[in-house]
Formats: sequence, C-alpha cells, structure tokens
Amino acid sequence: MIAPMEKLVLAGPKAQAKELLHSLQQAGVVHLETLRVAELSEYRLSPAEREELRRWEGVAAGAEHTLALLGREVEPSRPFPEGLEAAEKALAPVQGHAEGLARQKQELEEELALAQAYLEPLEKLASLAQGLDQSPFFRTIPFLITEKELPVVEESLRKSLEDRFVLAHEARAGGLAALLVVHRKDLEAAKAALSRAGVAELRLPGAYGELPLSEAARRLKARAEAAPKELSEVRQALYRLAQEAHSTLQSLWTRAKDEVARLKALEELASGRFGFALMGYVPVKAKPRVEEALSRHKDAVVYAFEPVDEHHEADRVPVTLDNPPWVKPFELLVGFLNTPKYGSVDPTPMVPLFFPFWFGMIVGDIGYGLLFWLLGRWLAGYVKRNEPLVIDLFALKLKPPVIGKLVYILNWMVFWTVVWGFVYGEFFGTFLEHLGVFGTPEHPGLIPILIPRIDTAKTANLLILLSVAFGVLMVFWGLGLRAYLGLKHHHRGHFWEGVGYLGGLVGILALAASYLGNLQAGWLSGLMYVGFGVFLMAILMSRIWLMLPEIFTQAGHILSHIRIYAVGAAGGILAGLLTDVGFALAEKMGLVGALLGLVVAGVLHLLILLLTTLGHMLQPIRLIWVEFFTKFGFYEENGRPYRPFKSVRETQ
Repeated sequence: MIAPMEKLVLAGPKAQAKELLHSLQQAGVVHLETLRVAELSEYRLSPAEREELRRWEGVAAGAEHTLALLGREVEPSRPFPEGLEAAEKALAPVQGHAEGLARQKQELEEELALAQAYLEPLEKLASLAQGLDQSPFFRTIPFLITEKELPVVEESLRKSLEDRFVLAHEARAGGLAALLVVHRKDLEAAKAALSRAGVAELRLPGAYGELPLSEAARRLKARAEAAPKELSEVRQALYRLAQEAHSTLQSLWTRAKDEVARLKALEELASGRFGFALMGYVPVKAKPRVEEALSRHKDAVVYAFEPVDEHHEADRVPVTLDNPPWVKPFELLVGFLNTPKYGSVDPTPMVPLFFPFWFGMIVGDIGYGLLFWLLGRWLAGYVKRNEPLVIDLFALKLKPPVIGKLVYILNWMVFWTVVWGFVYGEFFGTFLEHLGVFGTPEHPGLIPILIPRIDTAKTANLLILLSVAFGVLMVFWGLGLRAYLGLKHHHRGHFWEGVGYLGGLVGILALAASYLGNLQAGWLSGLMYVGFGVFLMAILMSRIWLMLPEIFTQAGHILSHIRIYAVGAAGGILAGLLTDVGFALAEKMGLVGALLGLVVAGVLHLLILLLTTLGHMLQPIRLIWVEFFTKFGFYEENGRPYRPFKSVRETQ
C-alpha cells in the first residue's frame, strides 16, 4: 500500500539552519522540497559555504578515488569525527601514496605487456642484425610479415634497390621476423619500397625506440625478468596500504558525503535576512522520529504537520510503499516499472498472490522444483556470507539484500511448483509414474494423480476454464479499480470507462455462456442485455468512443490467461517425452540402456529447463504487468519517488 504522508512546514533563525539540517539528516525520514515563496528569497550559499562545499566534495572524490586505486569499494561507515582541515590532512598522504603506487603498478604492467608482445621478435631481429644495427655506415629496418608477404617485399626491394640490400628473416609465432640492411644513403628508398609492399617498420614504443636492436633486446629482457618481482612488491604494498587505510578512507568518504548533502540542502530552503523556512513530506508513521529530532531545537524553531490533499497535491507528494513483510520483497518486480501516484493504488500485493502460484501452475514438476530449490540455497550462500553476486556476462552486480529478496521470491515459486507437481503427478515428467509412485485409473499407483495435464483430452477443458477464470478475476478487478479511482478523484471519464468495460465484458461472457456453453437460461439473457446496456450508456456518458472497438481487446486480455495452461501443458508433455526416451532405452538395452537413458534424459531435462525457465517466469508476470496493471491506469500517471534526506550510511 501507499504510505500516507503529511507535509512538514518549519521556520527558524538562519544561523541554526545547518544544525537543524544535521538533526533532520540523522532522523532520515524527511523528503525535502525546494521552497520558493514570494515573501522570501531562495537561500544562497555564502562564499565561505561554497568554498566549504568545494573542499568537502574534494575529500569525497579523493577518498572514493583512493579506494578505487586500492581495489576497494565505497561503503559507508562511522563518519570521520574531526573537521574539514583534519579530513584533508588525513586524506592527502594516503591519496599521494596510493597514486604513486598505482603509477608504478601501471608502468610495470605496461612493461610486462611490452615484453610479452615484442621480446621474442626483438631477440630474433637482434640475432639477425649481427651488430650491423650499431654500424655508422649501414642502417637496419626491422619488420614483421607473413610467409606469403615475403615474395612481394623482395620484389619491391629489387625494383627500388636492385641488389643493394640484404634481407634476412627467421620464423616466429604467427609469421616471420625480418630485417633489412641497406647503406645509409639508401634508407629512404628502402622505406618507400616497404611502404609500397604494404609493410610497416617495427618501431618500439618509448625509450626503446631510440636504441639499437641488440641493446633494446637486452634491456627489454632484463626488465621482463625483473618487473614481475617489482610488480609483486608494488601489489603487496597496495594491499598493505588498503588494509591500513581502508577504514579511514571509508569514514572520510561517509563524513564528506553527509557534509556535501547538508550544504546542498541549504539551497532548498527559503530565507529572509535573519530567518529561513523549510518544507518537506514525512510518512505519518515516521512523525515521531521527526518530532524527536526537532525537540533539540524546540526553543528556536516552529513547525507544523499538515495533511496533504491527495486530489490536488498528488503530483507533488512523494510516494513510499508500506507493505507487510510477505509483500515487501515483491516490490522488486514492480518498482522498476513505475512509481504509483499518491492517492492511487499500489498493485504490489497482487504479485505475491498470483505470480508464484501461476509459475507453479505452469512448471508443475516436483523435480524441477527441487532444482529451483538448490538454486535458492546457492543464492542464499551469498546472503549468509554478505557477498555480492557478480555476473560479468550482463555486467550485473547484485548486493546481498537484493539477493535475499530474490531468494524469498524463489522460495514461493518452489513451493507452488512442488504443490502443482503433486497435483499433476509429475517428477521430471513421468519418472515417478513409470515407477508406480503416481498413478491414474488406467495405470494405478501409490498416489492418484488429481489432474493429469499431459492427458489433454481429459483435462484440457478444466485447466482452460480455470485459466479463463483467473483472467475474469484479474480483468474485472483491474477495471473495478479503474472505476473506484475515477469516483474517488472525481474523474468522470475514468469512472464510466471502468464501469462500461465491466458491463460490456459481463455481456460478452453471458453471450458466450448462452451460445457456446449451450446454457439457455432467461436470467443469462437478461444479464447479457443489462451488461451491453451499461456499456453503451458508459460510452455516451464518458464520450470515449474508442471503447466500442476496445471492448474486444479487454475480452482478449481475459483469454490471454489461457497461456497459463498452454505453456504449462506444452512443458509437461515435453518433460514426459524426455523421460519416456530414457525408459525406452532402458527397456531395449537393459542396465546399459538404463544408465544411458538416465544420462540422456537428465541432460535433456537440464537443457530444456535452461531454455524455458525465463519464459515460464515471463508469462505469469506479463499477465500481471499488462493484463492487470493497464486496467486501472498504472502506467498513465507517474508518482514522485520518496527520497528522504538522510545520511549516506542509510542510503547504501
């Protein structure tokens, strides 16, 4: 549900604005609003305050940068207890040391990369040069080519230099290391010939490019031998520095971020010559925390809480959700779509009621449920260890609190998957049916199968009707909310739209029952006429003429719920076929066939599960996101997210 809010209006002496904001930040529940009124001007930071803001931002950025250099993530901790100058003095030596070590590390890594790329061909080229690279009369041009390019290079050189060159080469990984030796007068002509052959001279980066080949090879080899030890020492020094300075840097970052937030919050205030005014929104449940924070300033400030008008102020009131614990984790599946507008409806409680239930109805396999349970245990390990889950393929990092919510959702999905697995009598398809655990009247077993969904001739009608019943419930519920919200907010068009669609759908359902269901009842015909009459009246009252063609879309949304049965039945039949393959192998080949069948069926089950699980999750959640949420206008109006002014320790 959407938490009820109240407006906080506060005034006090300008000299105590910072201290008051500090108290409100500690309370951590007031959503500050930018206050602009004709009687007061906006609060402008003084030059001293702007300088203080700049310096605290520098401390925050420096601490964050240093932590990144040390390979640590920013995490809020106990704030640095001293003032700004002490914070800058504490940061400077640590930041300087970390930057110096990071530079050394980068240089050493670049040297090692250079050695890995050039040392092998460079040693071969130095061997080919035989000291000619240091001759005052000759010039050497090193380059790397493939065997196919060698004839082209030789031909180009002969055309330009005739026989005034020596070309030596030696095999290397991926091609040839080649060295061209010419008289110094022919250097430019040789380079031009190589260029026409599409070959570029091998030039070493940095200082190595100015050295003769033999000297460059010697120095690069020496660095390749010494750099790994030096790099290890630098990494150890960075690790030790991280261990020593980690807590200090975290505390500096926390204090600096809080100070920056307070200084920037001053600009949200309105002020006069000696006083200031503040406005914000507070959840009704959190009022005691605000009153406790303001009690420290009771002799200097005056404040009042005012009820908000959800009819006229709904666009400005921030929204926070106040759901019971069993609903809270499912906010993950709603929050990223939209924030409901204040005064409207939070649809989150619908998700735990239907999403896991429908997922279980679709999958409906005890064996698959156990595999999902194992996945949940694996994810729960990250929560217990307080470790994030990093998925590099999607550049995704899930923090332990988020993983905990996912595990909670997964547990309910597992529960209903197992429940429906018993209803369908499925354990990796027909595995337990083959063993006589589950049975039907034709093939008795220890546990009778209540609804054998893979026997579509017997159960299709029942499961389709059940799916359609869910569609009727969801669509009617959504349209009822549309009418309720329209009536509540005096929006005549929305009210009649909801009522009209309800009437039209009642008429269509009554018509379908009469003619398709062969139910010839007078009351059913009367219900049909009343429903269509309400629908036509609603079109006239709302003047929304598109309701006439759109009524068929609404009916289609009811039928869309048949996907619960269709996707589930297809999956159940496929799982049964995979298991039947394994048992067929066992019957034909004995023990070897049983082992082979177990492996083949197991691999196929895992493959199918990996390929279909995402679809099995998207089908039920889509029915909620589209068929239900669109009925009461969830996506039509956006609410303002509640962003309380609080310490960074509470926002991470």
